[in-house]
Amino acid sequence: MQSACADLDDINPINSIPAESAINSSATAQAALNGAYSSLQDGNFDKWLSLPQYFSDETIFTGTFPTRLEFGNFNVFPSNGTMAGVFSDLYTTINNANNVIELIPVVDELSAEQKDDFVAQAKFIRAINYLHLVTLWQEVPLVTMPTADVGDVLNVPVSSVDEIYALIIADFTEAAQNTAADTGPTTASKQAANAYLARIALYRENWGEAIARAQQALDGVDVSTVPYLEDQIYTLGFTATDGNSLNFFYGPADFGGRHSIEPSQTLIDAFEPGDLRMDATVDLVSASVPYGVKYPSFDAGSSGTATDPIYFVRHAEMALIVAEVAAEMGDFETANTHINQVRARAGLGPVTLNANNFVDLILQERFVEFGLEGPFRLLDLRRRNRANEVLSPLGYDACDNVWPLPQRDVDRNPNLTQNGCCNC
Repeated sequence: MQSACADLDDINPINSIPAESAINSSATAQAALNGAYSSLQDGNFDKWLSLPQYFSDETIFTGTFPTRLEFGNFNVFPSNGTMAGVFSDLYTTINNANNVIELIPVVDELSAEQKDDFVAQAKFIRAINYLHLVTLWQEVPLVTMPTADVGDVLNVPVSSVDEIYALIIADFTEAAQNTAADTGPTTASKQAANAYLARIALYRENWGEAIARAQQALDGVDVSTVPYLEDQIYTLGFTATDGNSLNFFYGPADFGGRHSIEPSQTLIDAFEPGDLRMDATVDLVSASVPYGVKYPSFDAGSSGTATDPIYFVRHAEMALIVAEVAAEMGDFETANTHINQVRARAGLGPVTLNANNFVDLILQERFVEFGLEGPFRLLDLRRRNRANEVLSPLGYDACDNVWPLPQRDVDRNPNLTQNGCCNC
């Protein structure tokens, strides 16, 4: 197994690849792959967590940055600089992955199996970034060839949602077949690739594929037997050297935090009495304000040395995918088994899903299970056509089903036109 994170202390990651000669040995190949993993960490708070959480009923904006406030107000302008930075970070990682995919096959020092593993890991990384892009911006440029400088103007037009998903599925499918690691959680693995394929199939309403991939990723695990947040399939890991500042942003001023993101009252009220997940998600008593505690390694200041992971995929998600899809297919015995495994771990009694209630109950369970972990809430409301209904009192409307492309990119690329209602 070629483990990127395990080798980061020994081989410096390459984050920009200026020429083909940059990957010409096993050491530089590993460094390039490490660079692709490392760039997942760039802009982690806004990229993976804050922006989609502000853009829902999950959190409220309590900071001072006007560009983040636009997300909290459901009024994001194409000129938003925070969004533009996130967009660039995603394409930087895609470019790093593209370099690995392109250049690894010509590295003579690597065996055929090693080459397959390196390329599969890079495709896994690329797919994560494109999945984030397509679920939030929908139609975006599809770039699959590396550039010497990620800032190069490629003048690539947007691709359709179907075309983007086709690449994502192909990349994760190759990762499910060719990664050397069977399980993770901090590098690409067969299990993680299958889990992502299950998520995508759920989003695309491909029920048979979704339940098959989710069951494969679960591999017989009963979620009720695995402690909460320890059911990790794939996480974005950090060390003190390349750490995060997450609790600086979630944490209250009482403890030296910036507290620019606060759990909403809607999220707090969503927890049933006795739900053990509550105290692992929100603290209501230790400070003058409610604050998120999923990232508890507090770093008083923004130096970024905390080591809490971001939970990209967990077993509980696979169990709830099985529950939702089984309910869609009319198999309520399987559906009830899997949702109640998740609830039992949370210290809650069972529910009984049926054709009339399963959508509401599963959306509720996903809300509290994955609170403050990523864009789950926003994407769940959108895919179930509930976003307008639930979020319209906060200012959401049909135009908010897609984010605008950064105006900077539209201005410099004559083949781009603005997304959705943002014909600015």
